[in-house]
Amino acid sequence: MDAGLRRRLPRRRWVVAVLVLVVALALAAVAVTAWTRDRARYSDAELQSAAAERVEVLIAPDSRDDRRAQRILAGATGAFYDEFAQSADSYTEFVRANGTVAESSVDGTGISARDGDSATVLIAATVVFARPGSPDETDDQARRFRLRVLVTPDDGSLKLGAVQYLP
Repeated sequence: MDAGLRRRLPRRRWVVAVLVLVVALALAAVAVTAWTRDRARYSDAELQSAAAERVEVLIAPDSRDDRRAQRILAGATGAFYDEFAQSADSYTEFVRANGTVAESSVDGTGISARDGDSATVLIAATVVFARPGSPDETDDQARRFRLRVLVTPDDGSLKLGAVQYLP
């Protein structure tokens, strides 16, 4: 064999080995990035629990709680935050003027769709409205609600990004 040919063969092997190594590292980086991005940080149970907590505050007005609107806003983000923020003062005045007091309970939750750390959660809830100072508890009225909410992370906590009442 020619001496020049012998020198070129090891050099080609090194070039091929380096190229294979570079391609393997690039593929590994892409795989790790995709896995990290698609991996959900929040479990289904955490998303459902956050939805239930936020909805309980939202659907139970209390004329004795002047900070209720602020608590709702603290658990809101995105379009829902923007919409509710515009009417938060009116909400507080309306609840206070009517003397509304209600207690809510979430009867059930279920995730209907999920995209990374965000989820669409279906909620069934009951709200019992009472009139303060009413001599008869028969004035209390129970109402059942079904909602579809978008739960999404914002500032390290899960918040409501959208709320839709279902018929």
